[in-house]
Amino acid sequence: MIRPIDIARELNISTSLLRHYEKNQLLPIPKRSKSGYRLYTEESLHYFRAIRTTTITYGYHATKKIMTALQKEKFTEAFWLLNEEQVKLNQRKKISDQTLALLHEEEWQEINQMPNRGWLTIGEAAERLAITETSIRHWTKEQLLDVPRDPESNYRMFDEHAIQQLLFIRMIRASTWSLDEVREILTQFQADSPKRMIELAEQSLRALNELLKRQMISTKYIYALIQFLEPDFFEDFPSSDFY
Repeated sequence: MIRPIDIARELNISTSLLRHYEKNQLLPIPKRSKSGYRLYTEESLHYFRAIRTTTITYGYHATKKIMTALQKEKFTEAFWLLNEEQVKLNQRKKISDQTLALLHEEEWQEINQMPNRGWLTIGEAAERLAITETSIRHWTKEQLLDVPRDPESNYRMFDEHAIQQLLFIRMIRASTWSLDEVREILTQFQADSPKRMIELAEQSLRALNELLKRQMISTKYIYALIQFLEPDFFEDFPSSDFY
């Protein structure tokens, strides 16, 4: 048997967090001794390692689905859930890469070029920045930017400043910042030069690279858990029929 305090120390968390994981059924409920103490086993330790690394990496909602699948021994289902999260990260990385590329001088000038009327419609802005109109409407609804309307057509008028804001929002939303954090950054940020945006784009990429490392660590402990639960599940070198 393994003491809760020893597991908590290894994972650098409190014993109350262990109980929280247990209460929310992220692992099988342990047996108890006659005196009521939890009897954590080596299996419990594997679960806690996987839970801790997965919650740090993917958040509670995704972890709940993944751990539920693992407890039901639906390992392939868990893999697809992990793959779904990894695809999301890859998409965010592509957005950050694309944004960084757009910040080079020639592309920056092209992005800020306005038609004779001095502004773009939401459709034109979406096409120029490769952002969906739905996303732009959501950001305006969340008051991340305030775009006035043309009094005649009632179209929103995305001028040079609004275009720069949209590019900035797309970039930092692709990273690990929440909407509230984006809103706070926007109050302090003036998007009149690509220099600061390049710095933030590079910061965004570093954050995504760190998250990728966390994903690999989480996968390591999920792999170890499955190996413990079903040692013959993985075949390192499958036969030629596999290929």
